[in-house]
Amino acid sequence: MGGSDLGTGFEFNGPNALLTVYDKTGIAEFAGGLVDEGFNVYSSGGTAKAIREAGVPVQETNILTGGDAILGHRVVTLSREISAGILANKNSKDDMAEMRDIRIPLIDLVCVDMYPLEQAIADPSLSRQEIIEKIDVGGPTLLTEAAKGDRIVLSVAEQRQLVLDWLAAGKPDEEAFLHQLAADASYEVARYRAIEAAWRNGEDVVALVARKHAPTKYGENPQQAPAAFYADSRVDPDPLGLDQFVHVKGWELSFVNETDIDRLTQTVTHVAAGFERNFGSVPAIAVGVKHGNACGAGVAETQVEAVQKMLEGDELAIYGGVVMLNGIIDEETATVLMRHNIAQEDPNRMLDGVVAAGASEEAVEILSRAKLRVVVNPALGELSEASLDHAPRVRPVRGGGALVQPNYTFVQDLSAENMQHYGETTNQQKEDMILAWAVGSTSNSNTITIVKDGKLLGNGVGQQDRVGAAKLALTRAADRDNDVHGAVAYSDSFFPYADGPQVLVDAGISAVLTSSGSVKDPEVIDAFTSGGVTVSMVPDKAGRGFFGH
Repeated sequence: MGGSDLGTGFEFNGPNALLTVYDKTGIAEFAGGLVDEGFNVYSSGGTAKAIREAGVPVQETNILTGGDAILGHRVVTLSREISAGILANKNSKDDMAEMRDIRIPLIDLVCVDMYPLEQAIADPSLSRQEIIEKIDVGGPTLLTEAAKGDRIVLSVAEQRQLVLDWLAAGKPDEEAFLHQLAADASYEVARYRAIEAAWRNGEDVVALVARKHAPTKYGENPQQAPAAFYADSRVDPDPLGLDQFVHVKGWELSFVNETDIDRLTQTVTHVAAGFERNFGSVPAIAVGVKHGNACGAGVAETQVEAVQKMLEGDELAIYGGVVMLNGIIDEETATVLMRHNIAQEDPNRMLDGVVAAGASEEAVEILSRAKLRVVVNPALGELSEASLDHAPRVRPVRGGGALVQPNYTFVQDLSAENMQHYGETTNQQKEDMILAWAVGSTSNSNTITIVKDGKLLGNGVGQQDRVGAAKLALTRAADRDNDVHGAVAYSDSFFPYADGPQVLVDAGISAVLTSSGSVKDPEVIDAFTSGGVTVSMVPDKAGRGFFGH
């Protein structure tokens, strides 16, 4: 294309680059790097101004389009000339001949990032029309054209140095490099359009666009490979989002580790929310899970005591489990995790990982001797009711579809007007009810959960009937020599008959938190109260705790 000038007197020798970005940080340096590589740089508006003020040669895009920006700068780069320059097939003699005839130069590189639409959508001060005005049209169009045209296309700022290094190295593996850049650009456009679509009709459209955040060696089983964790939360990220947890020590996180952390976060935040709602403060919390369900949980004034309670609940089930704390692991806590109730001659407790708000160097050293994965997130140290996850829960199903539902954000309030209480409960029983509720309502239903003195004694999860769930919870407690006499039980839904309550009464349970809604409620209440058990009931439609189907 050398020598074509569109009648402007400007020479188009060498490769041409089109730069138009929202984030101007570093764009002048990138433009300068392109000039050093022999590129002619074209831009407009604020991008051109930033480049020019840095002393880097830049030409306005109106040289290419033959006209200035119009409609209040809404139409700048969208033109036949720029589209042709990007889409022309360099390997087609016909395309090249036509481009010479119409005197339009090739555009070899396109660098675009789009206006962050999420910021506008999240801004309550903006009207619908103001948000529409901020929807980027030119950016997605240019990126799509550049990807299709097999150009050097940059869609995020992080690619700029990568591209400069690649150019300086002589364009190694050019086809694969351009293909990856095109994939990235297509992803950015898809993500942008999905966000817009979800905003326009959130009930009918769900944006499920994400990219690989961290690989996992395999999925739930070794034969399920490859597998990975995908995420993309750039604007106002959830501080407790899985992508905000930092792996600081130990083997790489597995697929099951990631799912366990997700489930642990649900349970721990519900514990915090329940205690803040009912008692005005959040205690030290320790929860251990196996296969997503809590097999140990403890609340106390100190972190060490909470960890001890968590470990004592089911020392067999916690073997190979993952533990989450809402505090910083120090040397004492790490030692308790490894050695509490372990005979001196026995090796350290076998755990798969520990997740906490932070970890001291001494703690990491202690935990690393046992090859534990250590994961931290400072947000765990600031838990409150506001920490609950309000993002929709999405479950892929066969055929490429998904089931979508609002998240489980119910917080049990024992003083709520819709609660029915039969008998008086002590403050300790109330605290145990809240811990049992938080654990049971975030475990696979059907669930009966037993707690005593801030310690989980037995969690009967995933049963098809409530009698079986009660028996399982009691069995798990008995097998660990945990005395359930005087303990509190939680049921994640109503008892359809009096048989389940009788199992708990016979075991010596002192108080029960459950839901109402069965035609047999009078018989259920009578079975409890006649056995000396106090009962607190929330309407099933308001407080049912089914989870993890």
